[in-house]
Amino acid sequence: MKAEELENFGAGLEMPKEAVKEQGKIMLRALRKRFGIVGMLGIFKDTWAHERRLRKDHSETRRKAAAISPIIEKELFTFSALFLALAKRLGREKAYEFFKTRVMNEIAQISMGHIYQVEDLKRCEGDTFENFKKFNIALFQRTTRDGTWHMESYTDDPDKLTINITTCANVELFGELGVPEMGKFGCDHDLAGYAVIEEAVECEFRRLCTIAEGDDRCVFEFYKSGTAPDNAHLNK
Repeated sequence: MKAEELENFGAGLEMPKEAVKEQGKIMLRALRKRFGIVGMLGIFKDTWAHERRLRKDHSETRRKAAAISPIIEKELFTFSALFLALAKRLGREKAYEFFKTRVMNEIAQISMGHIYQVEDLKRCEGDTFENFKKFNIALFQRTTRDGTWHMESYTDDPDKLTINITTCANVELFGELGVPEMGKFGCDHDLAGYAVIEEAVECEFRRLCTIAEGDDRCVFEFYKSGTAPDNAHLNK
């Protein structure tokens, strides 16, 4: 089988159904451990109220998110509302840290492999890293057509793929809902997720600038294993 024949090749980017099933369990475990059962009930009540208000006040944002996918629209409002419920108890900075360390880092370890169909990708004809590069080009060509993550350009070198992204739906949509902290949600997912699949796809991931951190673009750099500079600690 060729990489181009994979089901997810060039498909819309959203949380895989396998990860969607698990993220609720991950969230419940994290909330119960941190707040106990009684505390969870209060958080759910506040989350429901926040989500209802956000949906009422931001109909245009709802439309934009739904145009990407129903899953993204649902997660946008649910996560924003839950963040506000947590921020009430922990403060905004600690609320985001809770999301990042207790939820997103775990979800990413499940979702990234499914996004790239890693096990199937490894069995495709040809070099695994070259197929991984093709997959990424097709992925961001699709997000560009969808108007979510705009790929301005890419450079396909023998041992490296560089992708320049100039718009970020996460930053835009979470910002419109008044929770700009959550604009980094996808970035944290990438940092945790790519680390899990790097060995399997014979790649080393670097991204030293992101829109969420105030840069004018996100630059994704995928190096063939063993060729990347020693600067992974600078990834954003």
